[in-house]
Amino acid sequence: MTVLSQTGFQIERGVFSADEIGELRSEADRVAKEAGSVCVRHLNARSGLFTRLSCSDALLNLMGGSVVVPFRSILFDKTPDQNWPVAWHQDLTISVGGKMMAAGYGPWSVKDGVVHVQPPLALLEQMTTVRVHLDETSAGNGALKVIPGSHQLGKIPAESIRAHAEGSHVVCECAPGDVLLMSPLLLHASSRSVTPFHRRVVHIEYAPPQALEKGLSWHEAGAGTSLTIH
Repeated sequence: MTVLSQTGFQIERGVFSADEIGELRSEADRVAKEAGSVCVRHLNARSGLFTRLSCSDALLNLMGGSVVVPFRSILFDKTPDQNWPVAWHQDLTISVGGKMMAAGYGPWSVKDGVVHVQPPLALLEQMTTVRVHLDETSAGNGALKVIPGSHQLGKIPAESIRAHAEGSHVVCECAPGDVLLMSPLLLHASSRSVTPFHRRVVHIEYAPPQALEKGLSWHEAGAGTSLTIH
C-alpha cells in the first residue's frame, strides 16, 4: 500500500527547479491579471504553459505510471487583499463537457460556463489531485490542512464533517517546487494567512480517461500533449 492510498496525501519535495518555478510564477501572474481574479479556473484553456505542466512527465510519473488525464485545473493565490479561510470539505464534483442523464451522477451545476457534477464514489476513488506550490507555503501563510485517512470514509454527509474534522490534522507546509498529491475525498481546509503574501498554487485534478459513464467527456482532457514544460 502506498503512502497516498494509506493516508490520502503525499508530499514530493523539490519536483521543480527554481528556474521552472520562476517561469510558472510569471505565467500565473499573467493569467491572474488577465482574468482579474486570484482564483482562476480552466487554466488549460488560458495557458499553453499550464497545459504542458499538467501533461508533464514530472507530474505524471508521481502517479506511478497510471494512465490518467487532467480534467480540471485551477490557480489559487492568497494575497494581503485576497485572504480567505476555507472550511473543512471534500472535493466531490468533476467538470465535464456536457450534461446527460447517468446513474449515480448528480446534482449538476454550471461554474464559469462549465458543467460540473458529483459523480459516483467509485470514480472519486480513482482520482488524484496534484497541487504544485509556486511559493513558500507555511502554516502562517495558509498551507493546506488535512485529516489523514479521512478519504477512506467515502462521501461524508455535510452535517458529519465537523465531527470528523475534530480529529488530529496535518499541516502540509511546502516550499516552492514541492508537489502535494491527495485524494479528493480527503478532508481538507486552509486558514486565513496571518502573514499574507503570495501563496500561488496550481491545482490539477486527474482521473483515468475511461472512468466516466459512456457518453460523458472530461472538460479539459486531451488539451495538451507535450511532456515537458519547456
